[in-house]
Amino acid sequence: MSGARGPAGGVVEQRPERERPTVTTRGRGARAVRLAAAVASALVHLVAYRASALVWGASPSRALAFLRHWSVRAWRWLDLEVRAEGIPSPGPCVYVANHRSYLDVPLLAGVLGASFMSRADVAGWWIVGAAAKLVGSVFVERDDPRGRVRAARGLARRLASASVIVFPEGKTGARRLPGPFHPGLFRLLHRLGVPVVPVTIRYGDRRAYWTDDSRLVSHLWTRVLAGPSLPVAVHVGTALDPRAEADGESLARAAYHAVCRPIEDLDELV
Repeated sequence: MSGARGPAGGVVEQRPERERPTVTTRGRGARAVRLAAAVASALVHLVAYRASALVWGASPSRALAFLRHWSVRAWRWLDLEVRAEGIPSPGPCVYVANHRSYLDVPLLAGVLGASFMSRADVAGWWIVGAAAKLVGSVFVERDDPRGRVRAARGLARRLASASVIVFPEGKTGARRLPGPFHPGLFRLLHRLGVPVVPVTIRYGDRRAYWTDDSRLVSHLWTRVLAGPSLPVAVHVGTALDPRAEADGESLARAAYHAVCRPIEDLDELV
């Protein structure tokens, strides 16, 4: 639980800010058009990639190019005003980011052009699961020790040639600062020695935040598409060298502080 120091030096709990009611600026028709455009475009990109695979063979890197192209177009339909700061890594790395919403996926796919490490059930989601498999995403069964071992091996293989985006909190969160980073991932990254690049997402309104308390489609319809445009800032930080840290726990702490820094310096919201 995040906290701030009080006058006497004690820790004062930081309670999550109450979300303001969404001011509806679009009618149902306008929302339906935007949602249909995003879904239809995703299907077109998926079919186009599959057609290219029949001619030139399957290629995760080509699939990523299709995903990145769709993601940037989806920003407009979702009315995301995206500003990226920093330069993505030129070579394979692990991007570690705070996790606010399902919007983080097209947002980071468009900015970073990398695949994801994701929980196993996402592989079965309509459209999303098919795209995730095609771009070489790494799926992890969190409750299965053998599944975690398979995911670790898959991540190591993927990092031999490409970057991977990971949300080390393991779930979305609505508090000002991210939840704890799971150290198991960072023990693996410390052994592999691959660069760890901190990424911080800051939305302009808390209505972008999504948790399992509401259905994804309902949240998209009533919170995201119903309101005005959403400013978003993506801060790509300086790569951390795992060899500079004593162990995985130390690397996890360094990555956590690096992801928190733009929020602490600039505030939670854009």
